[in-house]
Amino acid sequence: MKFLLSTILLTIILISCSTRSKQDDWDKENLRALEIDDERVARAMKAAQDSLQYYIEYFNKYYGKENYSFYLKKSYTDNDVTEHMWAIPFRLSEDGFACVLDNVPNDMTNYELGDTVKVRFDEVEDFFIVTEDSVVIGNYLQKEIENAPLQNP
Repeated sequence: MKFLLSTILLTIILISCSTRSKQDDWDKENLRALEIDDERVARAMKAAQDSLQYYIEYFNKYYGKENYSFYLKKSYTDNDVTEHMWAIPFRLSEDGFACVLDNVPNDMTNYELGDTVKVRFDEVEDFFIVTEDSVVIGNYLQKEIENAPLQNP
């Protein structure tokens, strides 16, 4: 019995480490370095803020329903390091969302994948809603990057 429990515990730990490693790899491979004064970033943030009410309405109507996934992006600061990361909302309040951090921080030490974080409405930099395999709305920065690649001077 003791051996069985030890084996089960070891298996859970290995699976957990493997999942974390896969998320770590994905996050590192998809990391982008953009200047905060990049006009594409500003346009994406404005588009997110301009359509945030639609996101909130959709969250109220479809959160928890099968095949709907919701994501929010905001900047997080840890000492002198700032990173822009995605979070998965699970509760709406009068001034924002309670979320679970969905990225592995690159250089930050006070945040981890899976942390519970608050995202106020005025902090939302981007968002997207996915149903099955289609983006319903959002992902504005990705659209900006695809539609207006950075020009080399």
